[in-house]
Amino acid sequence: MNLDSLNPEQLDAVRYRKGPLLVVAGAGSGKTRVITSRIAYLIQEGMHPDHIIAITFTNKAAGEMKYRVINMLSSDGVTPPWISTFHSFCLRLLRRHINEIGYSREFVIYDSADQLSLIKQCMKSAGIDKETVTPKALLNHISSFKNDFLFPKDINTDDLTFGAKMKAAEVYPLYQKNLKKSNALDFDDLLMMSVCLLKESETVLDRYSNQFQQILVDEFQDTNATQYELVRLLASKHGNVCAVGDDDQSIYRWRGANIENILNFEKDFPGTCVIKLEENYRSTQTILKAAAGVVSENRNRKEKTLWTQNEQGEPIVYYRAEDEADEARSVCEFIIKHNQEEGVLFNDMAVLYRTNAQSRIMEEALRGSDIPYKLIGGFRFYERKEIKDILAFVRVIFNPLDSVSLRRIINVPARGIGKTSIDKIEKFSDLKEIPLMEGLRQACLSKVVASGSTKNILNFVKIMDDLSTFYENSSLVDFLQEVVERTGYGDMLKNDATRESKDRIDTLNELFTAIQQSEERGETLQDFLDTTALVSDSDSIDDSRGVLQMMTLHTCKGLEYDSVYILGLEDGLLPHASSMSDPEEYEEERRLCYVGITRAKKKLCVSNARIRRIYGSTFNYPPSQFLMAIPPDVMVNKSRIETPRYQKSIPVVGVDGVPAPSFSSETTDTPYAIGAKVLHPKFGTGIIIKRDGSEDDIKVDIFFKKPHGKKRIAVKHVKLIVL
Repeated sequence: MNLDSLNPEQLDAVRYRKGPLLVVAGAGSGKTRVITSRIAYLIQEGMHPDHIIAITFTNKAAGEMKYRVINMLSSDGVTPPWISTFHSFCLRLLRRHINEIGYSREFVIYDSADQLSLIKQCMKSAGIDKETVTPKALLNHISSFKNDFLFPKDINTDDLTFGAKMKAAEVYPLYQKNLKKSNALDFDDLLMMSVCLLKESETVLDRYSNQFQQILVDEFQDTNATQYELVRLLASKHGNVCAVGDDDQSIYRWRGANIENILNFEKDFPGTCVIKLEENYRSTQTILKAAAGVVSENRNRKEKTLWTQNEQGEPIVYYRAEDEADEARSVCEFIIKHNQEEGVLFNDMAVLYRTNAQSRIMEEALRGSDIPYKLIGGFRFYERKEIKDILAFVRVIFNPLDSVSLRRIINVPARGIGKTSIDKIEKFSDLKEIPLMEGLRQACLSKVVASGSTKNILNFVKIMDDLSTFYENSSLVDFLQEVVERTGYGDMLKNDATRESKDRIDTLNELFTAIQQSEERGETLQDFLDTTALVSDSDSIDDSRGVLQMMTLHTCKGLEYDSVYILGLEDGLLPHASSMSDPEEYEEERRLCYVGITRAKKKLCVSNARIRRIYGSTFNYPPSQFLMAIPPDVMVNKSRIETPRYQKSIPVVGVDGVPAPSFSSETTDTPYAIGAKVLHPKFGTGIIIKRDGSEDDIKVDIFFKKPHGKKRIAVKHVKLIVL
């Protein structure tokens, strides 16, 4: 095994033998090489593989580690050590010993559909109305309890405000009781019950804490409270924990990750040796300087300075667009230039954005530019379920003969028209040789289905008839809004208090923008439906030429590209409006921006828009505060429109004498401008994200701190104090 390729800090981390070790591995600093080299080194030095365990978060990462370790040892018959994800390790542990805590070893694991069925039963038993709180919302909160290692007995309902979280706390005991009754675990229970096992069984704890003399944990900044407790228990005998991670890349707070786990590691594991990996092997000096400028403004972090022996590199390109369409077109121009003139392959490029809704206009521009692309971590815009559902309603209204679309939405949202009833009506329609929609009408008169189903079918038919009448006398945008409201689809998403449902609402709102732009181009509804059908055609992608990657900033972690294009660097998008009144969430947004910047190896383009239509509304978001943190000497302005003046008394010059971009807020004289911070007498402090109406009747949308969230307020009725 050759360690000559390691730098001094990497070598120190690999050879460290006894006691807790914290490896603070900056972006692109070779952490996977260090982990795998350390495992191979320990085995080569005589430690049996069974005495080593390495834990990470994905099967792909675990497989890569195992492959590298075996190749490094390059000898036949080497047994690989325990290298797995948290959940895989826990499953292995529980299959052997779960009988110690009252379960059978033959327990089953409930998937999300099983969980949903069970929580519905529990809600029915507890008398919880599904109209008040959705099953998915309760499951989401129960998962949060488990991530924080809280059993039902640990939750003090007196500390909870009334709402979905309170209801989740109430139904949690019954949910766990029924899981155990069924000898079943859900996904979070694999972690919870493993920790419970180690705490309750001294025999099991002694066995594994003795066995694992060296414990390595990758992406430590992403661990939650339950995972942290698992590591602490396994290390209770030998204390040899090697935690590898980067607090600056902690971006999963919303799903339970606790940044304090890595920040407080030295306190919780006395005698910790801290090794910082600060040499970056990925990016140019220019990109690292920009990234450092952004993340260094966070207070809750370990001090580190990334550096590289790579070239200085090209300046970061900043583009201030007139609107989101101009932004998308200009990014396409940069992509084509880098591909055709500089030889960068499409698959070595990535377009990153904060919210899924931003992808729609970018996808349209890419198609128009004949750039092949692939959407990572999600469906193409018009292939997403919520878009296909709403457009199915529209298609049925526009063309009642479309039975395929009708079958998709006849019971979405659930309206009591079951599969049995639908099957009967389809048979009836086939016999009568009539379309399914007409079959629905006639079947009710012919009493083909039970009276209860008949009533539900008649209600559905009336909704569709009313929408058809509304379509004849309305704009396309108003019609689309009516479809979302009258069908109950909007209420279904609003009542489902999960991150997924919020993303779907954002995506639907972006559909409003798309159809509004279509109407402004003079297109009919038929034109719009034809366009969406073409956009959904995956044949437009030619993989043989290489495919541009598109994804959210949350999805891009762990990846790297020659060229990166980050869209929407505006206060309200990045940082997201929901984070701007919460210091911890705001710092995570800054880390998210840092992660995006450090994906780039050679070229980085950042952009924003003066006017943006998104979520179905028009916004005048000011340039992101994060842009102000990027040193102006590493950025060049390629904007076609005049950028706002920088708030400094001296002129700022960009790379090679080109004027650098400037980012002061584009506010007007009004005290209620977009981005203004205000104080509400009831809801506290918040950030204005939207403003409309006349001077005598100004209405503003404000994001307040939890639990209030977004509120629409008429200024003349409430005394707002501008801070």
